[in-house]
Amino acid sequence: MTLPLALAALTLAAWLSIAISALLSHYRVPRLRDVARAIPDDPPLPRLSIIVTAHNEAGTMESALRSLLGLRYDEYEVIFVNDRSTDQTGEIAERLSAGDARLKVLHIDELPSGWFGKTHAAQRGADAATGEVLLFTDADVVFAPDAAACGVRHLHRERLDHLAAAPRVTVTGIMLRASTIAALLFISARQRLWKVGDPRSSAFFGIGAYTMMRADSYKAIGGHERVALRPDEDLRLGQIVKRSGMRSGFLKGIGLLEVRWYHSFGGFVRGLDKNFFAALDYSVFMAAGSTATLAWLAAGPLVMAPLLLAAGQPLAGALFAACPLIYWTVATILSRDHCYPWWYTLPFPLATVVIAFTIWRSTLLTIFRGVAWGGPPVPLAELRKARVRVRRQ
Repeated sequence: MTLPLALAALTLAAWLSIAISALLSHYRVPRLRDVARAIPDDPPLPRLSIIVTAHNEAGTMESALRSLLGLRYDEYEVIFVNDRSTDQTGEIAERLSAGDARLKVLHIDELPSGWFGKTHAAQRGADAATGEVLLFTDADVVFAPDAAACGVRHLHRERLDHLAAAPRVTVTGIMLRASTIAALLFISARQRLWKVGDPRSSAFFGIGAYTMMRADSYKAIGGHERVALRPDEDLRLGQIVKRSGMRSGFLKGIGLLEVRWYHSFGGFVRGLDKNFFAALDYSVFMAAGSTATLAWLAAGPLVMAPLLLAAGQPLAGALFAACPLIYWTVATILSRDHCYPWWYTLPFPLATVVIAFTIWRSTLLTIFRGVAWGGPPVPLAELRKARVRVRRQ
């Protein structure tokens, strides 16, 4: 009886720890629109350069670009970097540029060695920028009119070097929504998002949908060249900022930013092939431990609770039974930010197993094939050489 009880207590403690971290990230991270409202004493906003990187984004980019051209911001430019697209991406951008001088279009025809496509495109866009503040975003992110101004105001008021903001994620389908909720829950718990803005904390974060930096701070850390072969470049830029002794911040962009993350459940699984093993810094030990832990946390309580209750071990069975109540409650709370009805959290245990599977899939594919992201596959040995190593100043 001692072993099942100890295992139940340990599993419940793990879920409580995850839940507390996720809820702290949910409740203690404010919304961008709430903390950065304009006030009469605000100084004029500095010139802003918005850098949009795109590869074959013809299906989603026009609404995103039009939203950027409709921003309430006095002095800004949009630099659209068309990275070797084979669809109508370049033509759409040029058509929109012809009607608005604020939109500048760069076309990339070749990818130099030692770069992924997106990181190279982001660096090219930054090199062409003329603003005091840089905002990196993707070609499928739709901005509300005040999204950029709120970010710049917060950056200056808090004297930040780096600011990331998370958009509302719109996806459809019960398993895709459940898997999205699971991914967001575990990311928010693991990264301790509520501590990102604390200069005494090592917590860091970054997100490709909205990464804002002072231009001089971006140059000081080496720009995207520092993360040229990182498929999680947005996350690692945040890490470099914190480890360099600079100030970083993270806010919810809900209400100001929106993105259609993936269009299908299969796209979700395949799309994260390049990310998950990289996020674990290419550690097979971390990948094995993470997948085993997630699989147990998802399936263990559902299997063990009825077995132990039937075997006459009510305390251990009750502890296991409490775990689903915890994760369904937390998942439901987090899902409200993205306007998902509560019943989309019901497959959460299966979605957690999907996350574990996706981590292991990412690990195996990276080991045997490397990572291809807008270019030829980069082998694991080369990816490991590109790991971020920064001494805190």
